Amino acid sequence: MELLLILIYAAICICIFKLFKIPLNKWSVPTAILGGVILLSGLVLTMNYNHPYTERAQMLTVTVPIIPEVQGTVIAVTPNTNKMLKKGDFLFSIDPTPYQSKVDVIKGEIETAQQNVEVLKARLAAQNADIEQYKANRDLALKDANRYREGSRDRMKSPFTDQEVVTAQENYLATQAQWRSAQSKRDQTKAQLAALVGGENATVYKLKSGLKEAQYNLDRTTVRAPDAGYVTQVLLKPGMFLRPLPLRPAMVFVPQQKTDIYAAFRQNSALRLHAGDKAEVVFNGIPGKVFPGTVKQILPVVANSSFQAQGFLQGLSQNPGLDGIYADISLDPNPEIKALPKGTTAQVAVYTDHVEHLSILRKILLRMTSWTHYLYLDH
Repeated sequence: MELLLILIYAAICICIFKLFKIPLNKWSVPTAILGGVILLSGLVLTMNYNHPYTERAQMLTVTVPIIPEVQGTVIAVTPNTNKMLKKGDFLFSIDPTPYQSKVDVIKGEIETAQQNVEVLKARLAAQNADIEQYKANRDLALKDANRYREGSRDRMKSPFTDQEVVTAQENYLATQAQWRSAQSKRDQTKAQLAALVGGENATVYKLKSGLKEAQYNLDRTTVRAPDAGYVTQVLLKPGMFLRPLPLRPAMVFVPQQKTDIYAAFRQNSALRLHAGDKAEVVFNGIPGKVFPGTVKQILPVVANSSFQAQGFLQGLSQNPGLDGIYADISLDPNPEIKALPKGTTAQVAVYTDHVEHLSILRKILLRMTSWTHYLYLDH
């Protein structure tokens, strides 16, 4: 950009020398050069500080790595590569046979467990009936034991022998034990039926929880688009084996998102850059055109200053010249920008409220930069 200013100044000087027929001597030429150095240096320094420009700008894109949650052999892959997909559209599928088998097995176990519950209920009803019968037998045996005991009080007149009295007492004790044993079995059956989780039998509840997990894994054998967007550079093919670990994406999904430009400015411009400033962007891929935008925000951190806990001490950035201040530039809607591939590089100029009249020079230079994009050589 400085070269453009020099060329413009040189062209103006040539025109002045030709127009006014100024002779080329030891006074006129050094004066023109010295005046150019002072004038251009002052313009460039003032303009760079108040209306910063950068060539380090790019249309950033957030991508979503598609990592399978279950392992298995790939049996189908979407043919819609680089085509816009809706949320939930098919991406690829893993052989569901082992996961379907597990679901079927658990469903069978649930049926068996539910039948066992019905069996327990029928057993409880039978045990209640047995208890009533044993209670009646016990009461009858108690009456007989009491009758034998009362009749044997007067040994001289008793119609019962000692053996009969003892036998009646033993019969009562046996029926009493039988009745209590039936009660114990009934209480055990009740406890099995009363083992509830969320109002459901514990065994059935546990199996249904396992069924949910198995069904979840089965559903994850078909991988779908997490949002509107597209997949690109699809290298996945049927027959490949995938597994969740290590966390290695099988595809890269590019969600539909608003186009923003992230530009890195010199730290010298820190006091001049603010959210809300007007900006203009030019792209190498669209020469001769300038696109307006607005500074959405100035990122509150310098990228190369990020440190994470490691097993060794870390030093400062090795490239301090590249530690720029990042600005998020929101572009005005334009169909030409939408047609650009994601990740396209650009050049950005920001116009602040300081020394506003110099912004005209920056705009001229930016447009001249855009025109130069028509000119390039392939080696």
